[in-house]
Amino acid sequence: MPPSDAFLDLPEPDDDAPLTVRSMRFGRARILVADDDAAMRTVVADTLETDGYRVRVAASGRAFLDAIVSIDGGQHAMDGVDLVVIDNRMPGMTGLEALRRLRRTERSTPAILMTAYPGPEVEAEATGLDATVLPKPFSRADLSAAVISKLVGRASAPW
Repeated sequence: MPPSDAFLDLPEPDDDAPLTVRSMRFGRARILVADDDAAMRTVVADTLETDGYRVRVAASGRAFLDAIVSIDGGQHAMDGVDLVVIDNRMPGMTGLEALRRLRRTERSTPAILMTAYPGPEVEAEATGLDATVLPKPFSRADLSAAVISKLVGRASAPW
């Protein structure tokens, strides 16, 4: 079992696999998922991969930040990150703290903050960090809709 702060590589998607409507529309958007709960990480990653996205996962806030650096540094196949999906309550560093640190680097990467404890304070801070709050529990359809919403808001091509 990897340490709780591990950055985990998922296998690269098969480039010969049929593209979904979503992946064709968004050019196989690259998504980084961070959650300390392995089962939740798996469900989120599987949902996003099924929707046609390229996904990397991290098991903590620290691993999330390390993954951003390693992806940007060309150490992994993804050549950037189009969206981050991060849990708020993780040991060591919350999702909000990780997003604050990400924003200090002047990155405007769209973000979705997953939380089982939504509330006015979390909503306000997430909004200030330009993140959408996705309350847990959520359905796969809710996750897919939130991702589409964030990517469409980011897309430069008119539909």
